[in-house]
Amino acid sequence: MLAGPSRLDAAEPTLDTLEEDHAIQRALCRDIEALADGLPKLPPLPEVRRLCDRVMRVAGAHLVRAELVFERLPAGQGPSDAELETLREMHALDATHADDLVMALWDHVGREPEAHVGQLAYMLRCFFDGCRRAIALKESWIAAARRAGAEPGVRPD
Repeated sequence: MLAGPSRLDAAEPTLDTLEEDHAIQRALCRDIEALADGLPKLPPLPEVRRLCDRVMRVAGAHLVRAELVFERLPAGQGPSDAELETLREMHALDATHADDLVMALWDHVGREPEAHVGQLAYMLRCFFDGCRRAIALKESWIAAARRAGAEPGVRPD
């Protein structure tokens, strides 16, 4: 059953949206970690496809949405410009890891179970480690914004 529009598609994301995104990202990280722990065996093709779709969703919409929310917090109640730049760099690396991981998973499907398994395990771990690191940073900013009573405002043009 398909659900209607979700907060993932919200035009004006909020701190709550980011917390929901983080729950989705943590679940993805757990699934990727379990996949890494189960190598060289891979799940059936439909599961690999769903996993790849989830990775790309996180690397796309979730990362961009987080940057938008933090940029729209009132001055002095969110991360500094330098901190935002650090987040952008983390997200750029996570997006690169996502692209590489999806490509490696598809490349690994149908191969001999032992072919390049070490490389795939490393890529899986890089992805979930990077995601978890970014989540921790963003959650510290969310907590600070909540303590200050801040919510993202309309983005100045």
